[in-house]
Amino acid sequence: MTALNNQFLLLEQQLMHYKKADFISLLSEDFLEYGSSGGIMDKSYLLNEITNEGIDECLFMIADFQAISIADQIVQTRFVTTNRTNGKSQNRSSLWRNENGSWRIFFHQGTPTK
Repeated sequence: MTALNNQFLLLEQQLMHYKKADFISLLSEDFLEYGSSGGIMDKSYLLNEITNEGIDECLFMIADFQAISIADQIVQTRFVTTNRTNGKSQNRSSLWRNENGSWRIFFHQGTPTK
């Protein structure tokens, strides 16, 4: 796995623990998520939905992870998650932007696999 893949895999995994401090620091102020349920969520909505403690064990297994530099200071991640509790899989994609030396996610989308 490349250094770019490793760096962004760790960032994506960090968010999967749903800790408020991580969401505050890693989600861009203009963050939007298009959820698999069809809902559109922004940063403030998500911050109201999670706890300070988050969860200890990640609910997802990650496969086929790729991080691709698509423009200067913009990286797209593409991967598949499988929920450990119900076995459902989703294709996921995120867009990350370097904001003053820190990588922050500004878009995420998940869609069920067929």
